[in-house]
Amino acid sequence: MAGTPEARPHPPYFFLSYARVPHNDPANKNPNIWVERFYRDVCHEILQLTSLPHGVPAGFMDTDLATGVEWDKRLALELATCQVFVPLYSPRYFESEQCGKEWAAFDLRRRHHMSGGGNPPEVIVPAYWVPVPEYKIPESLRAIQFSDKALGTHYKERGLYGLMKISRFRDHYKLAVDSLAKRIIAVADEVRLPPAEPCDYAAIKSVFERDEGRRFQITVVSYSADTVADGRDPKYYGTAARDWNPYPPEASRALAEIAAEIVRRAGFEPDVGTYEEHRRDLKAASPACPALVLVDPWTAADPHFREVFAELDRPDRPWVGLAVPWNDADAQTTECMDALRAGLREVLPAKIDQGRPAVRKAANGLHGLADFESSLTLVISELGSAYLRHVQAPQVPGTARPRLYPPSHSDPPEEGEP
Repeated sequence: MAGTPEARPHPPYFFLSYARVPHNDPANKNPNIWVERFYRDVCHEILQLTSLPHGVPAGFMDTDLATGVEWDKRLALELATCQVFVPLYSPRYFESEQCGKEWAAFDLRRRHHMSGGGNPPEVIVPAYWVPVPEYKIPESLRAIQFSDKALGTHYKERGLYGLMKISRFRDHYKLAVDSLAKRIIAVADEVRLPPAEPCDYAAIKSVFERDEGRRFQITVVSYSADTVADGRDPKYYGTAARDWNPYPPEASRALAEIAAEIVRRAGFEPDVGTYEEHRRDLKAASPACPALVLVDPWTAADPHFREVFAELDRPDRPWVGLAVPWNDADAQTTECMDALRAGLREVLPAKIDQGRPAVRKAANGLHGLADFESSLTLVISELGSAYLRHVQAPQVPGTARPRLYPPSHSDPPEEGEP
């Protein structure tokens, strides 16, 4: 149903915003089928718990769009009339321009509603499709949460997708859907967000757009639990390489997440990824942004990483630094430390000796979580300074050159640097 906001006596309770999974497997005709099932389940619960008339949809999902419909206009209408916005969090979600535009369009309406004063109404109810590390969520959006004891710990650990896929968690999934549906109804009935004029959706900018001038790459060179080298204790590894945690039990989260927090405190926007994800920027002759590569010492002797290290070991890119964590409580690593150090020096001879003392110290090894955390702030500042010395900044009248290090930091060019 298209029409205008005023012509909708029963606007949808919620708008489901989700990141589509791409069609990479020809045998899988609909990789988003699980999201569609979840959407139908929530709609079913809302219909059971409300007095919506027959034939009136409880929610909106973009699969409801018929072929030939003016996509932007229909999305703008739904976002201008739905009562609650439900973002379905996943790693893809915060990288999706489409999801960012949907959020921005709804948030524009939400903020317009408070133009007379007060705070924006709490009409955004996020749901976790799969767990997402906090550093992946834009800082401005982290305070927007939906927590309910009825969701349980399995929801937090696995997300809705994990609960749906595994039969023994189906009851937990049903409880999560019930809790989410009740929350949507409660928010809609309490706030009663009035409709607005549909926005110019094509002109809306994604709320997730990164400030490229503050970007700082954190690249993880390590294993996942499935790819760990033979004989290496897998307890330090997770589902993906970025889940690597060399400091348990002292640290309870991934090293990349800890680094991202420190980078954020330094005033940058962390961009966490694997070497493959950051490869183009790291190989570029001109800097895209400062970067820190977290290197698992166990990868140095692995032939699979030889090409990675050959590309990283460039003396002409001082804006790219290394941090090699050592855990003295890791008996296996301590026993092999001499061999691991020799392996690192063999594959990264230039990088290990490059930069100012703080940068060289990080490349030669940070012993323990406290050493890692206390050293990284200065390393980040030094790499930011190296970036500024080499970047070709555009000359924009009236625009100051960005400062990526504390004003008191004295920073003459390093001897021998280009």
